Amino acid sequence: MNQPLTEYKQAIIIGASPIGNEAGQLVALLKWAGYGPQDENCDHDCTTCHTGCAGKTIKKDIYLIAADGGLDFLLKNKMMPDFFIGDMDSFAGEYDELSSEEKKKKIPANIPHEIVPVEKDDTDMGLAVANAYEKGYREILLYGGYGGARVSHTLANIQLMSCYAKKGCRICMMGEGIRMEILWKSCKKFSSAMKGNLSVICLSDYAEGVIIRGLKYEYEGRLTSDHALGVSNSFIGQDAEISVQEGTLLLVYER
Repeated sequence: MNQPLTEYKQAIIIGASPIGNEAGQLVALLKWAGYGPQDENCDHDCTTCHTGCAGKTIKKDIYLIAADGGLDFLLKNKMMPDFFIGDMDSFAGEYDELSSEEKKKKIPANIPHEIVPVEKDDTDMGLAVANAYEKGYREILLYGGYGGARVSHTLANIQLMSCYAKKGCRICMMGEGIRMEILWKSCKKFSSAMKGNLSVICLSDYAEGVIIRGLKYEYEGRLTSDHALGVSNSFIGQDAEISVQEGTLLLVYER
């Protein structure tokens, strides 16, 4: 068996919104991280292993949080999170007629959890991110935070990503072939293998010193929040980069 070579530290948070075509990728990622049933015949020889737990040579520090209804996805896939937090308004959706106390009994006893009031000053996802941040995680993957019937929660999660980018925390929100992340006073480089479309949206009133290189449309200058100049760019098979000296950009990847 190979010895651990690389440290992989990341929090993964799963919310209540539909995960859609990202579900298979997410299940594979979680199995690789050691969650859920593994191949009973696995000998941890990663040179021959092709199951979901491939990659055991990597030292992994994964922290999995279910934000309210995100626990439904995990339980259906026979996985237990490291922590559950929520107000019980979206968990156990098939039992909507049950009270919060009755739903609470459906949380497996071995899952550490915190039940919060429905009337509060933050979202379940916001509380989940705060929990991961307090535990020292600065790389966060967020599933089940995009789309669904309540677009307000998608917008709130973009605000959340922007807030934590200014604290040095990188959050990527995944969903339905889309990935979003925030660029704040920094630079992002891309390899020539990247494919698909990339939109650069200014979230702050303005963003100064914006440089877009290696994409179909290159740009250097200022972006503002009231002009969609950076929408619908695309990768063209060469190394690329986006940087901003002052301000906040939302990067939206669409396959």
